[in-house]
Amino acid sequence: MTKTGGAARPPIAADPDSLLDTFQLYRKQISATAIVVAVVVGGVFLWQANTARKNSQAEKAFYDAMTLASQNDPKAADELAKVTKRYSGTPGGIQAAMLLAQSKFDTGKYDEGQAALDGLSSLGAFASGVEALKAAGYEGQQKYDKAAEHYLAAVAKASLQGEKDFLKGEAARALSEAGKKAEAIKLWGELADKSDSPMASEAKVRMGELTAAAAKP
Repeated sequence: MTKTGGAARPPIAADPDSLLDTFQLYRKQISATAIVVAVVVGGVFLWQANTARKNSQAEKAFYDAMTLASQNDPKAADELAKVTKRYSGTPGGIQAAMLLAQSKFDTGKYDEGQAALDGLSSLGAFASGVEALKAAGYEGQQKYDKAAEHYLAAVAKASLQGEKDFLKGEAARALSEAGKKAEAIKLWGELADKSDSPMASEAKVRMGELTAAAAKP
């Protein structure tokens, strides 16, 4: 019986000469690709190692400066500023800036404190804390509108629900101080409706106080 279709085709044999020609033709491209891959992998490894080393150095520098601050050493602020600048974008650098800002707020130098926080980048897990600290600084200046704005920004950047609820309560307090009772009541109401929130009980009390105050002639 005569074979037809695919069965009729003779088997394809690999030609060693053809394979060699193909390899010779693409050898340069293959080699170049291998070199690029090696460089990229090596570069990533070195970057990770450098990042880890820099983070470790930043943490040590921060703790050294923090020790000075805890001892009320007059050089503490300068050391914290140095860590903030030298290790910008690292956890140690960010924590140094936050401690520096807090020390400025404590001495009434609010603009300097806010400037230390405004210069930060790559905040990662510290994002909500930085926003909350900015809010506290504005509260110290009795700029309650700005404080509420940053507390709400901290809510958006917080990762834990309990933290979000606490910060929302702080925003509600700031709004109340700013005279924005309706907005404060709205936030307290959202918290009061969450039976599983640690802020729920306080929220009901605060909402009742604000509602009663608003009803007075």
